[in-house]
Amino acid sequence: MDPVRARRRAFVARVLAVEGALLVVVAAIHLAMTAELGSIVAKFMTRKAFAFVWPPYALDHVVVGILLLAIAVATIICASGVRVGDVRAWWIALVNAVAILTMPIALAAMIDVNYFLEAPAFLIAAIVISLVGVSMLWPLLWIGPGSRDT
Repeated sequence: MDPVRARRRAFVARVLAVEGALLVVVAAIHLAMTAELGSIVAKFMTRKAFAFVWPPYALDHVVVGILLLAIAVATIICASGVRVGDVRAWWIALVNAVAILTMPIALAAMIDVNYFLEAPAFLIAAIVISLVGVSMLWPLLWIGPGSRDT
């Protein structure tokens, strides 16, 4: 086994575990903020409009939180596989990284820049999730899929 490659894999595995843990925190915040966002949205709408808009909005918010949690846990689990050179674990971690990195890109493409500037918490969240996505992706590309060491 190449010791340099083994050290690189161990480093990437640690990065994935940390990023997975950060995603658990992001998912928890996302889920915890659902009710608070409902209160904020309700202030700007009539009761009838809120009754129409809130259920699908809440569903979307909860589903994203649950899926973020699933990606976080899968990333943490993949870390040990990446450490030993499991190609499947590397691919799963890569797909997770691309999915996370795609989220802020999709938001930036769909939401007016002024909204980001008027909602600093939203801007900070987009920046943080972008940094998490990049810091998951580059180490995986750095080591490549490899093969299991024997």
